[in-house]
Parts: sequence; C-alpha cells; structure tokens
Amino acid sequence: MARFNNETRKKRIKELMRMLEKGLDVSPRDFNNAVEKDFAKLYKQRWAEQQELREIKPPQQVKEYEQMLQEAVMWHGRLDSYSGRNPKVGKVIVNRKQVMDDMKNKTDGLFERAYEKLQEIIATDKTLVMWFDRGIDFSFDSDISLDSDGMPRLITSKSANNLAQGRLQQLHGWKTKAQVKLDVMALALEELVKQERTAEEIEAELKQNQQQAEKLKGMLAKLKKQGE
Repeated sequence: MARFNNETRKKRIKELMRMLEKGLDVSPRDFNNAVEKDFAKLYKQRWAEQQELREIKPPQQVKEYEQMLQEAVMWHGRLDSYSGRNPKVGKVIVNRKQVMDDMKNKTDGLFERAYEKLQEIIATDKTLVMWFDRGIDFSFDSDISLDSDGMPRLITSKSANNLAQGRLQQLHGWKTKAQVKLDVMALALEELVKQERTAEEIEAELKQNQQQAEKLKGMLAKLKKQGE
C-alpha cells in the first residue's frame, strides 16, 4: 500500500479526480487509499443516501402501463429480428410473409392497448402525467406514436428512449457514483489544505514565541548587567 504525506496525497487525489472527470473508472482500493478511512466512510454514507433517493415507486396503474409497453417493445424487437433472418436457413418451409404479418399485427395491437391504457390513466387522474418523460397530448398532431420510439416512458425507466433521465437527476438530486466520489475527494482536498494551514500557523506561532523568548532573554541579560 502506498504511503502518502499531505503533498503526495493531494497530488494523488487530484489525479483520481481527473480520471473520473474523463469518465474513467477509479477502483475502490485506489479511492480509499487516497482519501483515507474517514472520507471513505463518508462516501459510503452518501452513496447509500443516493440509493434511497432512487427508491421511487410509481402508482400501480402507471406501472401496469409500463408493463404493457414493455411487452409491445419486446414483440417489436422480435419482429425486427425475424425480418432480418436469412430465408434459406432452416429445413422447415414457412410462409414468412404470413408470419411477419401475424407478428406485426400482434405488435401493433400491443402498442394500441398500451396507448389506450395511457389515455385511461390520464383521463382518471391528470396529475399522473408527472410520471412520464414527456408531455402527454392525445391530439391528432401529437408527438406520441404507436411504436417503440414514440410511446411515453416512465421517468424511472432505464430505456434509452426515456427523455427525462437528465431532468430526473436534477429534480431529485440524483448523482452517479463518480459524482459522489468527486464530491468526497473535493472535501478531502479541503481538509488537507486546512491541515497545511494549521501546520503553518503552528510553525509561525512557535517562531514568534522563540523570538519573544530571545527578546525576553536579552532584556533579562541587560537588566542583570545594569544591576552589577
């Protein structure tokens, strides 16, 4: 294990911070060695707090919509996969057009069911729109479309089509592990700077005391000489 003094520890922390800012990974061992026990403990506490912030559970009816949408998206993926197959592969002769038509009808039907569920949810309680990643508009020229890209996602969804991921982090104070590590390392740096200042202050005080002692010693010697 590397041994650090204040100066080398500051240098190491700054190096690790630059790595995180570039999107590189910093191992727990490197992080813990650099910031030491107290700040490693602080990191664990803050990351635990972040995990608690993420425990957001949507209402049941909204969750039902998400499940219906996930099924539709799954069938959409199957349709794409099947349409890309080599028709000469396999010994069984099938009517590929009929199979694809059936799969497309199944997929379209699932998207329609999810859309109808979404309409039902918003009609019942308009405040539930807050759980979705975009504005909900059922008009003719709406941006919503019955496909994998155009259907609203829940703000808690991990889908790449979730338009609210950045907004959700901002609203709820969510941070990544890297961001939490950066925050803690910044605090560790501040503490090291404080320690250096304290050491400088102590050194200055000792020097001042020494000067005063020398001055007092000189005065005593002078008084002693005058008394002879």
